[in-house]
Amino acid sequence: MARMIAGTPARAWWVGLGLLALAALALLFFGLGGLQGLTLQLVAWQRDFHRALTMAITEFSGTPSPAAWATLLGISFGYGVFHAAGPGHGKAVLTTYLLSQGGAVRRALGLSFAASLLQGLVAIGLVVVLVHGLGWVTRQAMGSVAWVEQASFLMVTLLGGWLCLRAIRQLRRPAGAPAHAHHRHSHDHDHDHACCGGHHHVDPHQAADWRTALATVVAIGIRPCSGGVLLLGAATLLGQFAAGVAAVMVMALGTALTVSGLALASVMARGWAERQLEKQNGMQRLGRLLSWAALGGGLAIMTLGISLSITGVAQPTSGPLLGEPPARTGPAEPASSSSGHPLGG
Repeated sequence: MARMIAGTPARAWWVGLGLLALAALALLFFGLGGLQGLTLQLVAWQRDFHRALTMAITEFSGTPSPAAWATLLGISFGYGVFHAAGPGHGKAVLTTYLLSQGGAVRRALGLSFAASLLQGLVAIGLVVVLVHGLGWVTRQAMGSVAWVEQASFLMVTLLGGWLCLRAIRQLRRPAGAPAHAHHRHSHDHDHDHACCGGHHHVDPHQAADWRTALATVVAIGIRPCSGGVLLLGAATLLGQFAAGVAAVMVMALGTALTVSGLALASVMARGWAERQLEKQNGMQRLGRLLSWAALGGGLAIMTLGISLSITGVAQPTSGPLLGEPPARTGPAEPASSSSGHPLGG
């Protein structure tokens, strides 16, 4: 490993470090919301969307006309798009994963849509089991979200540890071992990996990497959308649970579209970095440098998971990002709340 490090050209190291810097900047951007003022404004706009959702589901319950239906779904879609634009650990994990581990466009889109869909399904399942099945009020169901969040943070930590382990295993291989670097063509199509004996650098296009992709989706999507839980609670009180489910799924679609844009940007940034590395290094060195990037990304994801877990344990009673759920007597204005960790929303 020491010989490999010493033999790497300085320019190649700068490009490799630039790839890691992109992942760090992504974490910083989503962690701080870009600017503190922008983050506060996003939260305020999200609350406005929540009020609009409450009014839309109430209007639909009174007069279920096509116009009321279109208004409810339209606001739900807009809420999903805008909620995804705010800070959140799922976007940070996915962006860092794609920047450091690589992935084709189809893989990036698949992960984005699968994680967003899972968030909506978890919100629906949570309300069905706790509110409809166990008779909990919506406020109690919202309190249980904190425990689901902890499971999500644990999954993020384990995912980062697994990515680090894979990268270390690759870096410990002898310098002459076969290393297959997926460069420009890997973003256009998939191909048979058996020709290389199945031993490559860390790359999501490997045949067995579906397990890592699945773990990534679960780590991101197991945390339910808070707005979805709140909307389903209001819909349950108004006897419009089916309409609430439809609105939550449209909300998930809006979230998926926004997250997909971030994922595609990560893939393009990764592709540019690989092309720069390919111009200056052989395939073997390219594979090694990308493995170092994979190790850095795994460490970043694991650190994020640990940080979120510690924050969640230290503040177990923190309220949801968009405020308190509506009471049984009718929809209520969302109360102000604070997020203990900038990526916890």
